[in-house]
This record gives sequence, C-alpha cells and structure tokens, in this order.
Amino acid sequence: MGGVPAATVMVGSLDPLHDDGVAYAKKLEQSGVRVELKEYQGVTHEFFGMDAVVADARTAQKDAGTALKRAFAAKAKNPSVGR
Repeated sequence: MGGVPAATVMVGSLDPLHDDGVAYAKKLEQSGVRVELKEYQGVTHEFFGMDAVVADARTAQKDAGTALKRAFAAKAKNPSVGR
C-alpha cells in the first residue's frame, strides 16, 4: 500500500463501534500503513464533542490536533504521500 499516509484511529471503550475501529486500525497496519490507535477508557461514541463535561474529550481533541499537525508536516515534506 505505497503512498498511503499514516493514520490515527481513535475509539472509546464503550463505543458500539469500538471493535470495528480496532479492526480497521489492524487492517491498515497489516497493509503496511503506520497506525496510531488511541483508545479512551469509559467513554461512548459521541465523547469527542463533549469536552465541557468529559476530560478525555479534551485529551482526544488535543491528540487529534497533534496527529493533524504531524500529518500536515509530513505532507509538506513529501507532497506525493496520499495520492
């Protein structure tokens, strides 16, 4: 799977789609994609937007920002990635 950018997959432990997210991350990794799997304990599917009341949402938002910055920096170094 050449040219595929790295991926960050974020899942909540109580998300009904948790296992699908983990399986997706594993499949990407098995295909040669660099993957960071972030699992947040005790949260549901919609936790990401609940930063006013869920501390892990703030953490996840910061983690997403860090991953995006890393991806944009990698793209700037190698514009052909992800084409």
